Amino acid sequence: MSEAVFFLCPGRGSYGREELGTLSRLVNELGDEGAALEESLEAVREAILPEAPTMLDLDRSEAFKPARMLPGLHASPLIFACSILDARLATRVASPVVVAGNSLGFYSALVVSGALEAEDGMRLVATMAKLQEEGPGGGQVLWTLLDEDWRVLPEREALLVDILDRLRREGRSADVSIRLGGHVVLAGDEEATLLLLERLPRVVLGKRDFPFRLPFHGPFHTKLLADVAERARRALEDLPMSAPRVPLVDGRGFIWSPLSTDVEALFDYTVGAQVTSTFDLTTALRVALLDFAPTRVQLLAPGASLRAPLGHVERMLSL
Repeated sequence: MSEAVFFLCPGRGSYGREELGTLSRLVNELGDEGAALEESLEAVREAILPEAPTMLDLDRSEAFKPARMLPGLHASPLIFACSILDARLATRVASPVVVAGNSLGFYSALVVSGALEAEDGMRLVATMAKLQEEGPGGGQVLWTLLDEDWRVLPEREALLVDILDRLRREGRSADVSIRLGGHVVLAGDEEATLLLLERLPRVVLGKRDFPFRLPFHGPFHTKLLADVAERARRALEDLPMSAPRVPLVDGRGFIWSPLSTDVEALFDYTVGAQVTSTFDLTTALRVALLDFAPTRVQLLAPGASLRAPLGHVERMLSL
């Protein structure tokens, strides 16, 4: 019996010091196929983001410098390319039965599932990175709802709702951006971001001290990006999207099936709700794990940061 594998694609912030050299390694492991794919992706990136360094230049940096590695214009194409090449490598061993991704990783998942060709996926990623860079100011804050035993605390969730409600009553724009298992990413305008850091209680979990601001991140997955979404719709209206060949789970937990996908609706979600509303990776993971019962989860490169959210969800499902 063949193995049932769930391919999971990472989002922004997944490429850190430990990931330096990942793209180069994948190119080498894939041989001529990897070199050709990296070159074609680089050509698309360069046409849209000519001011940014090449992906291999970033990947081969001697040291990890946040100001160089983390801005979206640099990080997004590099992370996308790593995921796509790693998917090519992984499918030499086993094909996925379901695909999902976190935030930016949803764009990678579109390619891995077969809904987009790799070069069209890079066009999507580079275009969104450019539009978001030109978008409104603001930021993201990471906080946790977990105790030391990885149990979600209802009282902490209630406190979060109260803090967000109070900020809105004060005229600030803030909301849940991404649900990451037992962690939560919050986003808002600049003043709301600073107030979240001030009002969220300090929590120490393992070696991490919450809350903290995610560097070089904007108010992603909030209504603040409505104009970005509209501009993306116009810029990408000719994107050649198709029904996925492998079931694709989005940021609401909705399954896009190879047999029933409305391609226009998938495009609308990709440049619409996916940009302006909460990306619920927690629900996406639950759906993929429960509906498809995979025997293994393949965290595509550079996907080490998704181990914790995946573990949180598996823990929730086991209780």
